[in-house]
Amino acid sequence: MYRCLMLSAAALALWGAAPARASSEIGGVWLTDDGEAAIEVASCGGEMCGHIVWLKTPKEDGQPQRDANNPSKSARNKPICGLRILGGLKPKGGRYEDGWVYDPETGGRYRLSAELRPNGRLAIIGFVGLESLGETREWRRAPGGLGRCSV
Repeated sequence: MYRCLMLSAAALALWGAAPARASSEIGGVWLTDDGEAAIEVASCGGEMCGHIVWLKTPKEDGQPQRDANNPSKSARNKPICGLRILGGLKPKGGRYEDGWVYDPETGGRYRLSAELRPNGRLAIIGFVGLESLGETREWRRAPGGLGRCSV
């Protein structure tokens, strides 16, 4: 009886701790594969989301970069800095699924899965339809002291 109670308590403790551990695995600031932007990934109401926090070229012609390719005309004047570009990621079996990613360069929105690779990089898999036909990008953790963009 005592052993059964202890096993149940341990299982509940591990079950309750799993989402916090999973969130911390991919949480933090990541440099995109091309080094042009840094994305801060954090928990947003039980899901993981990400916002642009640094741009290599924050301004064009002296003005902050804008979301000019957004399909919604009313959003095209919003600054890229601070833009939420990924969301909805939920931990599932050692990876994150059921998310979405927005590409401000094209204005496209895609389904998203992500996983932390053994090399410490974050694999971002954007796709339409089948994940196996999607495109994978690897982000690396941003160095400490990376500045933050402002508008």
